[in-house]
Amino acid sequence: MQIFSDLQPFETVVLYPEKYPNWFKLFSEHCKVFINMSDDDYELEKLRNPILEEFIKLNTGREPVPLKYHFDSVYADSATVVSTPRSVYFLDISKNEADKMQQDFGILIQCTDSIDDGVLRNIYNRNLSINKPCSENGKIGWQCLLANQLPPLNTIVISDNFLFSNEDGIRGFKNVVQLIQAVMPDTLNTDFNILLIAQEPKNKDAAWCNKVSSDIKTAIDNLKKPYNTIFEIVFAETIHPRLVISNYFMIKLEKGFAVFNSRDLQTVHETTDVEIKRMFHILNKHEGDPEYLQAESKLSEIKQICRSVAEYILNRPNDKNYRILGDCNPDKSLKNRLINDV
Repeated sequence: MQIFSDLQPFETVVLYPEKYPNWFKLFSEHCKVFINMSDDDYELEKLRNPILEEFIKLNTGREPVPLKYHFDSVYADSATVVSTPRSVYFLDISKNEADKMQQDFGILIQCTDSIDDGVLRNIYNRNLSINKPCSENGKIGWQCLLANQLPPLNTIVISDNFLFSNEDGIRGFKNVVQLIQAVMPDTLNTDFNILLIAQEPKNKDAAWCNKVSSDIKTAIDNLKKPYNTIFEIVFAETIHPRLVISNYFMIKLEKGFAVFNSRDLQTVHETTDVEIKRMFHILNKHEGDPEYLQAESKLSEIKQICRSVAEYILNRPNDKNYRILGDCNPDKSLKNRLINDV
């Protein structure tokens, strides 16, 4: 993960590791930190700033990278943060400004006066039992599972080989629409990106695939969100496990996302486990790879699959299980931010 930080919030995290232990560990061990300074100013700061000097010493020479031009771009046009969809920004701005920027662009923004040390470490596990309803406080199905406040987001990737291999694809269709509705933010000042990859059922054809793509796009449009949505769908054999990856969290399901019966979208179709984890719930090296690295690996695999499908289509555009539909580029390459960030 990349962290872009002004000097003051950087110093705050480094100076108070007992108050911000998670961020201190991320700064020190896991992330590439860019600092808002020119190369010359940074070299001078290393000589006169004991906080920066101590940080470098503690991390055996590992140090921030000056990148003033990027910060200049961010302060000139805050939408610049969208170009780094899996990064975090520590800016010397007010909490109100940080909250607005985060809400506008779906990117995690921290500020000097309000640093959330646990924002990337949450986890939510749930065992769903067959024929039991998933409902609480008026929310059902995926809306119930995702009722806990999600971190900011502007992009999701959904991968499930067998999403449409049920009830003529109806249960998969209804579940994925409800899932998308549950994760989409109320407001955003940029495009929301959705990539869905699943196998084309054996008994279906191009007309069916086009209809599913169109119906999902129509269902998204009918949500009447006040921002544009870029929806792309790839019909191809994808990876295991079945998962959703967003900017700062990941969802894994043991038996896929078509988990609720199509008649009511709240009764569990088959007993399964659900795991929703932020990108650094695993933070200590002895615990294994953090979710961020797991997600990066899976995104890279999915990207390679989609690239191979796009190349295949150039020569054989009508073959089964090699289709890319929706708002993709004319050459069938994808616009999805997360895919293009790995």
